[in-house]
Amino acid sequence: MIQWKRRMRKIRQGLNMKLDRSYVEQYLTEQEYEAYVEEHQEELRVLDENAYASDMLGWLHPGDWADEEMCGRIEDIAAEVRERAEVFVVIGLGGSNQGARAVIEALSPQDVRPEGPEILYAALNLSASYYEAMIKHIGSRSVYLNVIAKNFKTLEPGLVFRMFRHYMESRYSKEEAARRIITTPTVNDGLLHRISLENGYRYLPFPDNVGGRYSVFTPVGLLPIAVAGIDIRKFLKGARKGEQAYLSGGEFRENAKCYAVTRNALMDKGYGIEVLAFFEPQLEAFGRWWRQLFAESQGKNHTALFPVVCSFTEDLHSVGQYLQQGKRQMIETFIHINTPPCDKKVDDEVQIEDGFGYLEGMSFHEINECAYQATVKAHSEGGVPCMIVELEKMDAQNIGELLYFYFIVCFYSSVLLGVDPFDQPGVENYKTEMFRLLKQDEQIDVVLPAAAGIK
Repeated sequence: MIQWKRRMRKIRQGLNMKLDRSYVEQYLTEQEYEAYVEEHQEELRVLDENAYASDMLGWLHPGDWADEEMCGRIEDIAAEVRERAEVFVVIGLGGSNQGARAVIEALSPQDVRPEGPEILYAALNLSASYYEAMIKHIGSRSVYLNVIAKNFKTLEPGLVFRMFRHYMESRYSKEEAARRIITTPTVNDGLLHRISLENGYRYLPFPDNVGGRYSVFTPVGLLPIAVAGIDIRKFLKGARKGEQAYLSGGEFRENAKCYAVTRNALMDKGYGIEVLAFFEPQLEAFGRWWRQLFAESQGKNHTALFPVVCSFTEDLHSVGQYLQQGKRQMIETFIHINTPPCDKKVDDEVQIEDGFGYLEGMSFHEINECAYQATVKAHSEGGVPCMIVELEKMDAQNIGELLYFYFIVCFYSSVLLGVDPFDQPGVENYKTEMFRLLKQDEQIDVVLPAAAGIK
């Protein structure tokens, strides 16, 4: 059984994170917490023993899809793209790009090498004006594409790839366009794989045992991350440290489990929303990744907390009002970075009396830290149960650990809710109706050439 008293205080996780749950004590009693654990003993046992039955657990072992050979291939392609391209367009929807975007934006500019191409994200929507503006923005610059799709029947990546495929072939010869298109399909079982084989596109595998929202440690996420100039081996090192700590059953797993139990037990008490908040805007894409991970994994059977993302201090001047005095239905988790990527001193002012002289001698980080501490205190005292996930700094290894940690939290929390963490049946509802309206009811038979194999 997870010991309440030992878990309610700030605990170092044995890696590069801390979990602080001390602000939850007044909202979730020891008895309530232990009662939830007691009620779900069997689910916890299955998870602790790695006995959960699913064919979608490939993400648990990052090395399976990112071994030395695969990392070398990804780095070779990324080096070519960085040398020859000025723009790298990632065509993918949801989990096919959210993980890479989260890492790239979190590590910009400190770990992203500036001499590489600009990275643009397509297939996020079906807006003609969005793509018209993107084509104009690209202009005459050199372009490479990465097309990512586990299920190529999804309309957005398929339609947008057709548009960009024609665009590339209008700018380059067919052979050169093929050289500049890298795909990430489900191998031996998908239309995009067949198209790649027939047209000579290089491809990397989209693992068949990893869902899109869990795919950041596979070629799906690693190629865009490498093109950004981030060291994917350091990133994977963080994930593998998380994996080792999880499988060993130490603090890392216990704290992930404790986080999952806490959020679920609070939901059982009537809370309906979890807010993920941070004070570094570089984490906004991470917030979108987190939102998809939990919403798509857990939002089934009319259960789960609704995930909301806030970027502070900006959102303190909008939804901050609701957080402080609105309906008491929210819990809040802060991602706190101890050492920011950079800092800046407040300028001295001797000519204009602007009323901010009291800030002279301080840095922006010190002021931001005061805003963070004040917000945690105000929200907690205002009726919001708060937890804090603390990182010492944002670098490739720490971000790898953080994403893996949230995979484990979501895994435990989902199973405890009684839902399958790896499907998304509700997403298919709108697709069925959309395809009906588009009169697309044909079944596409995928026949692969005999010489199928990873190129």
